[in-house]
Amino acid sequence: MDALPPTTQPNNRLRALLADAGWGADALARRINAAGTRDGRVIHVKTPYKWLSRGEVPHGDIPDLVVGLLSRALDTDLTYEDVWGVEPRRPPAALPADHEMDLPWTGTGLLSTLGDLVPTRRTFIALTGAALTGPAWAALQHPAPALVAADGGSVTPPLLTMIDAVVSHAQQLDDQQGGGAHRFVVDQFVAVSRLLRRSAYDVATGRHLAAALAQLGQTAGWMAFDAGDDGRAQRWYLTALRAAHAAEDKGISASILALMSNQAADRGYALDALQLASAAQEAATGTPAAVRSLVAARSSLAHAAAGDLAGFCRMHDDTLELLGTARNEELPTWASYIDRVELDAITGRGMVVLAQHVSVRRQSLLEQAMELLHARAHTDPSAPPQRSALRHGAWLVCRS
Repeated sequence: MDALPPTTQPNNRLRALLADAGWGADALARRINAAGTRDGRVIHVKTPYKWLSRGEVPHGDIPDLVVGLLSRALDTDLTYEDVWGVEPRRPPAALPADHEMDLPWTGTGLLSTLGDLVPTRRTFIALTGAALTGPAWAALQHPAPALVAADGGSVTPPLLTMIDAVVSHAQQLDDQQGGGAHRFVVDQFVAVSRLLRRSAYDVATGRHLAAALAQLGQTAGWMAFDAGDDGRAQRWYLTALRAAHAAEDKGISASILALMSNQAADRGYALDALQLASAAQEAATGTPAAVRSLVAARSSLAHAAAGDLAGFCRMHDDTLELLGTARNEELPTWASYIDRVELDAITGRGMVVLAQHVSVRRQSLLEQAMELLHARAHTDPSAPPQRSALRHGAWLVCRS
């Protein structure tokens, strides 16, 4: 076989190798489909013409498949570069969830974090220890920055109203569809972050946008956690925490920290979970009693993971006491689902975990857990919150 020509034309090497094999572009497509891709994808017979005319390299395992087909047809060992003229694509290296987030807790730090927009094709490695708990305490220690921008198009009150409606809708989609709405939530996060970075607004409007961003990030983080992608969930939570800090919104900050604690507990890192739960309770100081009751209920899961029966009972008592004092308080929209049924379900979940650690109380804890999980698990199919009903129903079924 003659020496491979230089790549002076789009995919010139592929063109020459096909000529040596006596194949046209459509013949190559048929052989690719006959060999079969790993994901079962089938290409159109005309697709290889695009590779030749535009110099494109296909995605997935097709480039390697073409290398193998041509190597066998020409009875020679071809490399990826021999066929495509470039180095093979490699998936991006996995990054820690806090990659390039070691930034000051200022408006500039937040906007720099948003410049990355949580890349959707990256793989993130979940954090433990100080890398995870450090930002939680940092968010509490630093004053909220004054977000203000004079350049770009103005953010008007009608636009803020529309954003609030979108944020609320995203939370409702999460409740009804779960991860199926993830792409929508990410798109809205990107849209709001673009406003923060490129539009004109005063301090109050900047904090309003940051609060919306924090809620979208919290929703995206919960979706990632529910899908088992712990690294990406932490990335979202850490980003949302910065936005909540900039918004000077203690309630949403406490909620995010409590969810981070729950994730750590779920992963078996009880000490991290307890640290994050403590930070969540401190952040919740001064928030409505219902929000503090939610944080207390979520914090009980950290004590359950640690096998701390006394701490768990203390958090449960705090949950009920705080909920009992929640009268005629104006709650943020994201907290509208807080009620006795939901908090009982969270506590029931914790009792199931605690029963694994406290063997002498195992039977009584499981019996109490079933009672507390029952109401949420049997939520009417037409009533919210369906995600919570499904989740806690699974806990009830597994322990029945």
